[in-house]
Amino acid sequence: MGVTFSMLDCLVPTKRARASAQTSTPPTSSPQVSELLTILLTTPTVPEIQKSTSELIHPTGWTDYLARGLLSGLVNAIEQHASMAQAATEALRRASEEAFEFAQEHPVYTTILALGVLVALMPWVLEVLGFAELGPVEGSFAAWWQSRYAGYVPKGSLFSFFQRLGMVWH
Repeated sequence: MGVTFSMLDCLVPTKRARASAQTSTPPTSSPQVSELLTILLTTPTVPEIQKSTSELIHPTGWTDYLARGLLSGLVNAIEQHASMAQAATEALRRASEEAFEFAQEHPVYTTILALGVLVALMPWVLEVLGFAELGPVEGSFAAWWQSRYAGYVPKGSLFSFFQRLGMVWH
């Protein structure tokens, strides 16, 4: 009678057989599964992954148990990274809110910090715009701006101020 029910379960699965098949998750506690997961998650290149996995498991050594355990471990890793990404997004949102609140509560201090950042970035910005030590860089924004003056750059103009900064502040 037991053989008949087993065969019937194969042909027409009962609720009990379906429930046990759905709730059984392959364990990832096997040493081989753990080593495989470590290799897959930490090895930087595909050839190294292939080499390491072939050293660990013979091509005929891949069992259903091993494949299910590996799949379960990868699903867990992906879900954990998704929750970590969500936590990082939440932290960024809260940090942005705090920064805006701080700027509203302390406008003078925020202005001083912003000016400090501008001072630190100014040499780089001048270089990118084309204001170099020996004059405007050919083909740059500074060269285009200077060409608008048609050879005469007035003393005290904004262009001459930036060019002076570019020559001195490097």
